[in-house]
Amino acid sequence: MSTAIPTDDRALARQELRTGWPSLVFATIGAGVGLSALNYILGPLVVPLQEEFGWGRGQISLANLWSALGLAVALPFLGRILDRFGVRRVALVSLPLFVAAVLLLGSATSSLSMFLVLYGLAGILGAGTAAVTYSKAIVERFDASRGLALGIMAGGLGAAGLLLPPIIGAVTASSGWRSAYVVMGAIAFLPLLLLLVPRLLDRPGASAKAGNSSSLPGLTVPQALRRVEFWTLCGVFLVLGWALLTMVPHFVPMLIDAGVDPVQAALLSALVGVGTVISRPIIGWLFDRVYATYVAVPLFLVAALGCLLLLWVGPGAAALTAVLIGIGFGAEIDLMAYLSSRYFGPRKFGTLYSVIYSCFIVGTALGPVAAGFLFDATESYDIALIIAASLLAVGAVVLLILPRFPERSA
Repeated sequence: MSTAIPTDDRALARQELRTGWPSLVFATIGAGVGLSALNYILGPLVVPLQEEFGWGRGQISLANLWSALGLAVALPFLGRILDRFGVRRVALVSLPLFVAAVLLLGSATSSLSMFLVLYGLAGILGAGTAAVTYSKAIVERFDASRGLALGIMAGGLGAAGLLLPPIIGAVTASSGWRSAYVVMGAIAFLPLLLLLVPRLLDRPGASAKAGNSSSLPGLTVPQALRRVEFWTLCGVFLVLGWALLTMVPHFVPMLIDAGVDPVQAALLSALVGVGTVISRPIIGWLFDRVYATYVAVPLFLVAALGCLLLLWVGPGAAALTAVLIGIGFGAEIDLMAYLSSRYFGPRKFGTLYSVIYSCFIVGTALGPVAAGFLFDATESYDIALIIAASLLAVGAVVLLILPRFPERSA
């Protein structure tokens, strides 16, 4: 199962980390405070929005669906633009647009339709701040240490899950939910400042011109579309996205229903981020040494166990459940990018990964929405938890039957 690492590869991995760390820092922070952060901050806002406007939880959960649909529409175009113009140009345009969209969310009125439209707009305008952009920056600059680099980058998403819920919960408690969006907009501005660093995204030793990926190894788009692996990855990550994100926005309202203080509920929800932050760099490091699927599958099964514990024990198991789900959540983004880059190579990574990622994003939106409407219908999250655990098991089995990928892209 394990792969021996030649001395030359170990030296190359160290060199990649030594020369590429500025890009890695940018990608890690950018991934954490970009569009994906909207999934983390909605949980602490569900009850305040429900109290002010009278919307149901299923209706509020539709916000993530609209954001995901906007992102899914934009991603295929974004992928081609990334492959043509590069990460820097895309980020320079998309980051200010995303900040503006977040600030607009704080101006929402009692119109649920307008609130959902604003989330959809955030998904479109903020597409360039999603993990596709930052994963491309990593894939182009790291090969021997690609798994570790993707794991560190994905740790930025985990850090967002750890830090943003309590921050947003505290701001909401003291100043209201509108101020929470203002704070989120200010946080989302940070990667734009990092782009001012000279040569931040230069690819060391690359022969291709900036933004031009034609000289990189890998499959063309038509070649990849004829591979069963491509369509399998689209399906399996839609399922895994549904399962892993089902309870993230519902964690806080579920605990509040059980009598937990809202700020304390946000802190418990942040434990999802603890599991993710701890696991992602370790998982990425293992990807460089052990066949990646064999690393990820047990973690998805652990996340399924977390869902079942929440079902069997209830909120009393919230802390352990959050950590277990976070551990499973720590495998999906970096695994998705890693498998895409190994099966298809970096040549058209932006285009191909954007399609796979858009399937994942649709899944991450459908899961919470379904859970919200199931709660409205049954006043319980039991059915949603059973579905999530079952989908995690299905996704794990499908990953295990995929053919092996080449270990190196060149």
